[in-house]
Amino acid sequence: MVSRGTTQQSSAPYNRRIVLDLIRRKGSISRKEIVDAVSLSPQTVANITHDLESIGLVVSRRLKDQRSRGQPPIAFELNPDGGRSIGISLEPGGASAALINLVGDVIKKREVEVDARKQREVLASMLDLVKGLVTGSSSSERPWGVGIALPGPLVGTDISFIGPTTLDGWSDLTILDELRDLSGLHVNYSVDSVAGALGEALFGVAKSLDNFYYLHLSAGLGGAMVINRSAYNGANGNATEIGHIPVVPDGKPCYCGNRGCLERYLSLHSLAEELGSLHITDLLDHGKETVAKMLAANDERLLAWCRQAAERLRDAVCIIENMLDPGTIVIGGSAPKVLVERLVMLAQPLRKSVRGGIAQPGERILLSQRQEDSSILGAAVLPIYDMLSPRFEVLLKDRRPDLKLAGLLGQKTSTRAERL
Repeated sequence: MVSRGTTQQSSAPYNRRIVLDLIRRKGSISRKEIVDAVSLSPQTVANITHDLESIGLVVSRRLKDQRSRGQPPIAFELNPDGGRSIGISLEPGGASAALINLVGDVIKKREVEVDARKQREVLASMLDLVKGLVTGSSSSERPWGVGIALPGPLVGTDISFIGPTTLDGWSDLTILDELRDLSGLHVNYSVDSVAGALGEALFGVAKSLDNFYYLHLSAGLGGAMVINRSAYNGANGNATEIGHIPVVPDGKPCYCGNRGCLERYLSLHSLAEELGSLHITDLLDHGKETVAKMLAANDERLLAWCRQAAERLRDAVCIIENMLDPGTIVIGGSAPKVLVERLVMLAQPLRKSVRGGIAQPGERILLSQRQEDSSILGAAVLPIYDMLSPRFEVLLKDRRPDLKLAGLLGQKTSTRAERL
């Protein structure tokens, strides 16, 4: 669904966001098509596209149309060089980072092993990653900010920052304020599942969807419900920790204090435990090659884990569909795509739910096309998501980038790291 513009003068930033979002979603669109889609006057759309082009967010080109007389129509596209952002994904045992452009292309990528329990070492590693990614860039290519994705839940609860699938012991996130001060860049952070969901909404398979559920399969298992292109946060910002829903009566003890939780059967940590000879960091660093070789060799330990994990995936899909009725479920995260494909195949047929008979089988689950990079991409969209998403509530928040850009889009400055 395309958002509609409004004629109120005070809503000019909102109208600009609507047009910018429409250009992003369509890839290439003419001014007339924009007018038809957003219900704004031709002059208003002309003014907006001129403003967006003048600061480099969009580019225009003449369409080749042999059927029309006179000047061919102009089409607008996002300018890949219109902005850059850095994403850092923190997981137990390591950090990965990437520099992306305004259309989600990965320009540079870096990875480093680090003991996630030692915050000072993590801070030093994040600074090195940022410096390595911006080296060689001109002042005009300075990133708008740094986005950081962390395993949740983040808001203090009995199960926050506890266990091997989290950043164990990280009860204080002021270290992210230090990263902002030392790097000189704006910092946004979020639960990795929310970051991944927003990344898919902007640049992934959910680009054309307003409502979907994102299942984040990495060291642990998380999720996020996206409603009207905004992630549902819950009462305290901890929705939706699906990994800690008990599904196996008297099952494996979970670090949250319960037994039989989904994450104990459906996660890379669960796989590492089952294999025994592999540590979770091995799967995070070299998972694609390792798992592909084991699947090709029909490794019975891996196949046995896949069979039981697929049953838990069937449970998860049924729970999500019956409780939330999403348009589709997108699966992403740092788990190797070859592994996720095998789990989805083994999970067929899916259990009956409110989606059964309404959605086609291929619509109930979609796989991220950026599987191993979805965590980094999700982190990188955090500093730019509000700018590219036409939602009234973002105009009331403190946001940043460059002052001219911020003023045009109704954004304000911020003095600390912010959770999105």
